[in-house]
Amino acid sequence: MDDTTDRETNPFGRVVGPWEQVIDDMHATAEGYREEGLTVIECHPGDVATLTGEPRTAAELTGQDDPDAPDRRLGLDVVVPGNEFDDARSALTGPDPTYVDVFQATGNGMVFLLFGLQWSDIVLLVPAYYDQSDEKALRDVTRESGLSVYVRPLADDERVVFTLDDPEPCFPE
Repeated sequence: MDDTTDRETNPFGRVVGPWEQVIDDMHATAEGYREEGLTVIECHPGDVATLTGEPRTAAELTGQDDPDAPDRRLGLDVVVPGNEFDDARSALTGPDPTYVDVFQATGNGMVFLLFGLQWSDIVLLVPAYYDQSDEKALRDVTRESGLSVYVRPLADDERVVFTLDDPEPCFPE
């Protein structure tokens, strides 16, 4: 495979620099919440995939893209370390957050997101990204049921999900 093809099919080179800034921003945001006396759970994804029904990911290649499947995944798939998954699962299996904030930035043809889910004394921060070329497909799959963000460990043997009923803050204007 030549370099041109690799750049077109793999966004890694376009993600790395801005992603470091997103993570730095997440740490600064977390510090601000901690100064307010809140407990903060920070997720450090090792991978993020956009699930639009196109068979490009393992989940979609193994039948998760069946439109009639009850466990079909559409939205963003965020892979985090096991200990961070355990913390995220603890937060997300309780009551719904009382407040959700979405921070967004664009660069290198990518959209970078930081989700801040807040309960009374806990904040869960989940960074994610998607390729701007997937925006239309992602808008289409979120139009009726919101944007689902799946947080899972590498093993993909379990996951937790949060859904933004209004996905508009996740899309550039």
